[in-house]
Amino acid sequence: LRRGARNWRSMSTGELTPQSRLKEFSELARALNLYRMDHLGNYTGHKSYYLTGQLATLEQAIIQYALQAVTEHGFKLISVPDILPKEVIESCGMRTEGERTQVYKLDTGECLSGTSEMALAGFFANKLLSEDQLPLKVTAVSRCYRAETSGLQEEKGIYRVHQFNKVEMFAICTEEQSEAELEEFKNIEVDLFRRLGLNFRLLDMPPCELGAPAYQKYDIEAWMPGRQMWGEISSCSNCTDYQARRLGIRYRRSADGQILHAHTINGTATAIPRLLIALLESYQKEDGIEIPAVLRPFMDNQELITRNKRIPETKLVKFIKA
Repeated sequence: LRRGARNWRSMSTGELTPQSRLKEFSELARALNLYRMDHLGNYTGHKSYYLTGQLATLEQAIIQYALQAVTEHGFKLISVPDILPKEVIESCGMRTEGERTQVYKLDTGECLSGTSEMALAGFFANKLLSEDQLPLKVTAVSRCYRAETSGLQEEKGIYRVHQFNKVEMFAICTEEQSEAELEEFKNIEVDLFRRLGLNFRLLDMPPCELGAPAYQKYDIEAWMPGRQMWGEISSCSNCTDYQARRLGIRYRRSADGQILHAHTINGTATAIPRLLIALLESYQKEDGIEIPAVLRPFMDNQELITRNKRIPETKLVKFIKA
């Protein structure tokens, strides 16, 4: 890929299902009675959803699959809080004030975390590390909260929601290590999605599409055949010393004892809702959803997701006869 240009490489693993028989995620999940998003406004709010039966199990299988992969690459698992001081979130590069913000603010002045990257970065705030500890790589599973959603047709359903689960990778390293670490993050993500059998493409994002913290960023988009569109399912960024300077993350250089600000790298191993969309639409069959081979060990070696008969279907009833 060429640096600074929106180039892409498609990584296809096979032929797509004939277009005439393709269904979109919501239609597939409803037909199998594994998902509910309708008529939830009265008690859970707009853009809420339930995953049930094998679809809920598939979510957990994806999380375990991603954790197994990243820990094999030396990432240490940390369980993180969802409520953070706004100073930590702002130090990571996300605004908490203004008319338009992605952040949920609480009455206490604290905020709901938009991604565990923030909690992981905050864990190392004001820490002085030794150079031989770097690169220091950690991972977390967390709930992510986003205040803004979308009314666009292509982003309907669970594509863009207020809360979702995600497996995040985060690293602290030296200036000399940061470019190589970003490449490792990118390669881990590519391997994760290749083994899932998805049709996806890798993009090296141009400077005009980078947020304030990022020096370089890769996006990965998966083909969602039911929607007939590419949808972002992952990204990774080299934030150099942007976050470390604001959070006071430093290290002592071994050669001369000089104290320097570290560099930070972040990347999404799996963001569940969009990955579920890509998987269900890509693996749809007439009698259900085929489970990718790498996920079967986490689902009692089941090969197919079929209609859920245990949980009753819910329907909106306007009038109930006595």
